[in-house]
Amino acid sequence: MDKVLNYVLRAEDMTSTAGGLVNLILKNCIHVTGHEISHAKFTDNGITADGRRVTVKDRILPGQTLQVILSDEPEETRVVPSEGPVEVLYEDDDLLIVNKTAGTVVHPTHGHYDDTVANHVAYYCTRKGQDAVCRLAGRLDRETSGALVFSKNRAAAGRLYMQRQNGIFSRTYLAVVQGCFSEDRKDGILTKPLEKDPGSLIRQRVAADGSGAPAVTHYRTLAQRTAECGDSRCAISLLEVRIDTGRTHQIRVHMADAGHPLLGDTLYGGSSVLPAQAGTGRKISSGTPVPRAMLHAAEVRLLQPFTGEQLHVTAPFPEDFGSLYREFGIQVYDNGQQIR
Repeated sequence: MDKVLNYVLRAEDMTSTAGGLVNLILKNCIHVTGHEISHAKFTDNGITADGRRVTVKDRILPGQTLQVILSDEPEETRVVPSEGPVEVLYEDDDLLIVNKTAGTVVHPTHGHYDDTVANHVAYYCTRKGQDAVCRLAGRLDRETSGALVFSKNRAAAGRLYMQRQNGIFSRTYLAVVQGCFSEDRKDGILTKPLEKDPGSLIRQRVAADGSGAPAVTHYRTLAQRTAECGDSRCAISLLEVRIDTGRTHQIRVHMADAGHPLLGDTLYGGSSVLPAQAGTGRKISSGTPVPRAMLHAAEVRLLQPFTGEQLHVTAPFPEDFGSLYREFGIQVYDNGQQIR
């Protein structure tokens, strides 16, 4: 849906706008980009002052209301609305943040035309009477659960993109990986560049010659558990992970390369079953399957695209993570983020 922005010119704005010049009001007061101004100029009544069409070269007076319409994409860019579960974590006129369940595809692709999160979000907005074209601000793998951000208009999408480029938009993950870290490796940064694996349609890999796409992954160990399992030792670690870059499978590839693949991530060497004994000494059924790669987008931090309000949204703790922690004696507090 189109985004309509209004601004009442103040006397104190006259200096920064060269005496009320429309172009400078748009840039300095409403913070509209040059690209958006160009589009608005060719939109019916795209830029008006007190309801009267004006050009960017006109001037207005204090007390007058300048309005700009940031038009959205045409109808053909929309995904097909399809009824399905949508768990809303946060919503306003410009944003929709939902809790994605593991195993759900995010956006329509081959074999998934109308059963994705995007399809369900389109249905949700249509049912509410919102004429919105929802755009993703960063995808999640099919197996990854957690917070997923959509913008409801093109202008918001552009601002979120700039926030991601500038490191303002950030996502924090929780991951369960195999093995324990030595004391000097409990916190770290992984920086090896990544590239497509030429032997696979979906796998990525660390670029052997360093020529791949830059990738930066920060991790912090929150808890570790080790147990005697017959003649060997079984271990898992719970990590908090942040990424500076959004490469495909970045966390999965970096952790596997570090010798700690995600538990359940069979694509990158992770085990598909739980260890035979928990850290508390309680037995776990041998060969209990791990349903997925254990990665959860636990929280997102961003600014509301137009008001600048700081938003911090958390996603509920998934049950499969909780059951795994209970088996290994890892305590998780109410919001799922404080762990010891």
